[in-house]
Amino acid sequence: MKVLHMISGGDKGGAKTAVFSLLLALSEEIDITIACFTEGVFYQEVQGLPVKSILFKQKFRNDLSIIGRLSRYIRQNGFDIVHAHGARANFISMMLKLFVKVPIVTTVHSDYKLDFTDKLYKKWVFTLLNAIALRTVDYYIGVSDAFRRMLIERGFARDRVFSVHNTVETERTLEFVPKDEFLRRFDMAPNRNALVGIIGRLDYVKGHDIFLRAAAEICKTRGDITFLIAGEGFEEANLRKLAKSLGIADRVRFTGFVDDIFSFINAIDVNVCASRSESFAYMLHEGALMKKPAVSTNVGGISELIIDGVTGTLVPEGDYRALAAAIVRYIEDPALGAAHGEKLHAYVNANFSKETMQRKSIGIYETILANEKKANRVFDVMLSGYYGYTNSGDNALLDAVIKSLRRERGDISILVLSRNPKGTMRDYGVFSINRLNFPLVRRYMKRTRLIIYGGGSHMQDITSTRSLIYYTFLIHMAKYMGLSVMLYGNGIGPLNKPRNIAKARNALNACDYISLRDPESYAYVKGIGVRNPNVTVSVDPVFSLYAAEENTPPTDMPADMPELDGSGYFAVSLRPWQYNEAGFADKIAEAINYTAHTYALTPLLIPMETPDINILKETAKRLSCGCVLLPRVFRHDEIMSVIARAEFAMCMRLHALIYAAGVGLPIIGLVYDPKVANFIAYMNEQTKVDTSDLDLPALKGMIDGIMQDPTAARVRIATERERLRMLSHHDAKAAVRLLEGKEL
Repeated sequence: MKVLHMISGGDKGGAKTAVFSLLLALSEEIDITIACFTEGVFYQEVQGLPVKSILFKQKFRNDLSIIGRLSRYIRQNGFDIVHAHGARANFISMMLKLFVKVPIVTTVHSDYKLDFTDKLYKKWVFTLLNAIALRTVDYYIGVSDAFRRMLIERGFARDRVFSVHNTVETERTLEFVPKDEFLRRFDMAPNRNALVGIIGRLDYVKGHDIFLRAAAEICKTRGDITFLIAGEGFEEANLRKLAKSLGIADRVRFTGFVDDIFSFINAIDVNVCASRSESFAYMLHEGALMKKPAVSTNVGGISELIIDGVTGTLVPEGDYRALAAAIVRYIEDPALGAAHGEKLHAYVNANFSKETMQRKSIGIYETILANEKKANRVFDVMLSGYYGYTNSGDNALLDAVIKSLRRERGDISILVLSRNPKGTMRDYGVFSINRLNFPLVRRYMKRTRLIIYGGGSHMQDITSTRSLIYYTFLIHMAKYMGLSVMLYGNGIGPLNKPRNIAKARNALNACDYISLRDPESYAYVKGIGVRNPNVTVSVDPVFSLYAAEENTPPTDMPADMPELDGSGYFAVSLRPWQYNEAGFADKIAEAINYTAHTYALTPLLIPMETPDINILKETAKRLSCGCVLLPRVFRHDEIMSVIARAEFAMCMRLHALIYAAGVGLPIIGLVYDPKVANFIAYMNEQTKVDTSDLDLPALKGMIDGIMQDPTAARVRIATERERLRMLSHHDAKAAVRLLEGKEL
């Protein structure tokens, strides 16, 4: 799993700590990258973490010029999920959704309605923009159960909202200086006064004014307590004025931002949170690590940490008198404070561990991906080929590639480009769209990570240049969209026109991985000048099919499939071809008659594509023996089941030969295209004749050679079949490695 996290880059304090903890926990299990948009504190410090990071620097806050680069980066690196943190990342996510279709999740670290309070302009404009952006995000993670409820109450879909508590590093070494040394930094002489502290950015939402009013209430009756405020922010001037107006300026110290926060916590006696809204309250968790008693307003997710009267004290939001009373109670009863501090420390250790956050976060990612795949919104693989036509071989290729990929990775999501999407979805249980609907193909490429050309001969112009243009165009479009491209057990050539050779060469050089079904295709690729280093020889994907290998017929054989009796058969597959010699039908009929009469076998005539039926019927008219003609193109598993009854196969169609070899039959290739000759050679056989100049005596000799020692012929085929079957597993493994971004 690959996840891109996004954050502004200037965050510090609790937000920085929260995201750092999350990144470190997740990076132990999955592939994490963090993208920042400014060179602030967060970005500078994340460089020191063992987490991949990248900067997409914005010239100003709403600079959208980075969107193009960012969207290409997401597609090219195959991220499964984008995870946003904060208002700026949410806004960028809203723009990204126009260009990438991976699911986007955002962590809601705070109440987004209270994030911008320093200026009226920000309060109205930024709050509104963030609220709009949040509505466009796909999924949400609140950092407390209370925040999850808040989002649901505000109309966010319940099934798209999750919660994961942030964590604190309970096993970290706490580094701090002695109390007196810390106080000397702020010209505070060591004294016997109790110290009450509050930590957080100086913002209205953090309730520092409530804290000061509580301090003033305490100062009415006690002169032995000093109040420390750690943090910085736009409210500092107003808070100083408030302290002066309350007459407690000499009892309050503003320390500014404190780098070594545990030195601050070590110095204080009571840790206070006075927030008007709070999600996780890092200051309370960090205080818990040092067993400090805590007093907090009961807002947001605070009650998930502070159990009133057990791990601390809760007071109503805004009630400064109750806050003052709770603080004084701990000062007057240090034993109670120590007991609550101990229980808080134990509670944090038990319930806010790194392992819990890691497990829940990855579980949410897995749920998101499962939802998106189930709803056909994102896909791992787009399969391209000659699919959805009445061609048994290409349908077998589709079935073989789908099954191989799913054997390698059970949860892989697949989209197929097909001439008949409804039929493809029905027959193969995958989502499918029309292969010629280019706007739709482009739209779904945005949702896909890898395009696979699954078997077949796509890079050739012997049938037409149009198909070559189609397949090369898809490769270039996919690469532009940031997809990886793989040729999976393909044949290459022939290419006759120089312009087409150049088209194919450019497309093949752009591919990420090329698996070829025979050594001749490999030599052809190198011969036309392809310099792609990731080219290997594999095998036709159909060799990976298992359904009919045990020679057991499917349980639902169609009613119009002829029933074969116990007598012997030999299989014949022919196809119309403009370059067949003029007397081809007569010679083939003579070879069939010879076999039938000499060896008492019945010819089994098998159409692999609808046009084959006519040439098989014409051949049948010339026969002086009985025959069985399949009336239509059947499914590949049905054909393999029938062909397994034969003694040998004599075929023009490549996949008829592969079916035969797959079930262990000796084969003779009727070569109309180099791919047939290449396959025969790859099987280490010599049994082939050319259909453009058919050598009838040679063909009869090959038939005799098989029938005079059929056992030896079958042993040879079985040996080569096992060799190629082993090779057939490599391509699915390579495809999954491409998806996972691993080296091939």
